[in-house]
Amino acid sequence: MTENELKINLDPESGELLAQQLRRQFLWLIASGKYQPGDCLPSVRNLAEQLSINLHTVRAAYQRLESDGVVHTKQGYGTEVLKLDPERLVALAGRSRSHTIGVILPGLADPVFHAFLHGVEQVVHSRDLMILVCDAHDDPQLYFRYFSQLAARNVDGIIISSFDLQGYLGGKPLARLPMVTVDWPGCQSPSINFDNKDAARQAVDHLVAHGHTRIGLITFGPVAANVQAANAGYLESLRAAGIPPEENLIARMPSFLTPSGARGVRQLMALEQPPTAIFTIGDMLALDALKALKDDGFRVPEDVALTSLNDIPSARLVDPPLTTVGLPA
Repeated sequence: MTENELKINLDPESGELLAQQLRRQFLWLIASGKYQPGDCLPSVRNLAEQLSINLHTVRAAYQRLESDGVVHTKQGYGTEVLKLDPERLVALAGRSRSHTIGVILPGLADPVFHAFLHGVEQVVHSRDLMILVCDAHDDPQLYFRYFSQLAARNVDGIIISSFDLQGYLGGKPLARLPMVTVDWPGCQSPSINFDNKDAARQAVDHLVAHGHTRIGLITFGPVAANVQAANAGYLESLRAAGIPPEENLIARMPSFLTPSGARGVRQLMALEQPPTAIFTIGDMLALDALKALKDDGFRVPEDVALTSLNDIPSARLVDPPLTTVGLPA
C-alpha cells in the first residue's frame, strides 16, 4: 500500500489518544491484508507530515505495534510487518463481550445458505446478539482474511461454513475465540456436518432404480472435504448396483453456481456415449444444467434424468420440478 492510498482518520476530539487511534487503525489494515508480511509501514517522518501530527505520536504508535508483535523496526530499514499470528490478534482484541457473532460463508449467491442464515438468526435474535456475515467466494485467502478481521473486531465467536481454517491456525483451536465449523467432514474443531455421502447415494440410487446405468456427475473441481463425501456417495451407489464408474462421466467444475451447470452438462452430453442421467452435487448446478438441456433440445426426464442435493425453494418452481435430496441447513 502506498502512502497516497493509506486511509487513516484521526479524531482529536474523540477522547482516545492519537497514538492509540493510529495503532488501532494499523492493526485493522494488517488484519485486512492491506499490509502483507514483509511490507514496510510509512516512515515516521512521512506519516507525521501526511497526518499533520507530531513525530513522537507516530513513533509511539509504531512502538506499541512492535510490542504487540505485529511489526518489527530495523534501524535504517523501517518498520516491517510480521507474519500474522491469529492467536496474537485475538488476544490484542481483548475478550470483553461484543454481543456479535461472525459467520463466514463460501458464497451468498447459493440459496442453500439463506436457510442456514435463517437458523443462525433465530438463535442470535433470541440472545439479543448481532451477526456479521462475510462472503468468502470459495477463496481460502478470503476465509483467513475475514477470520482475521472478525477476530480483530472482537466478535464473541465465529461460524465457518464449508472450509477448515485449522491449517491456517497452526492446526489447533484458538483458546480465546470459540469457533464452529459447518459442513466439513474430518475437521478437528467443534463441527456440525451434513451426511453428504448418504444424501448423494440416495440421489443416485433413485436414478439407478429407474433403470439408468450411464449416470454422469457434475461436481466441484477443487479438493474439498464436503464435496469428496458427495462424490463418494455417487461412486458407492454405482458400485452397489454393479455399474463400473467412468472418469469421463465426471465433470469437475470451478464453481457451484452458473454457468458451471451448463458447462458441465454440455461436456457430458458431448461424449460419444453421453449419460442418460446426471447427478449434480448442488441444486444451483442442477438448475443451470436443466436450462442448458432444454435449450439444447433435450427433454427432462425423458431424454436425460436429473437429480441433485439441497432442496432449495426454487427447485420445485421449475418445469419439470427438480428431483433433489434435502439437507437440513
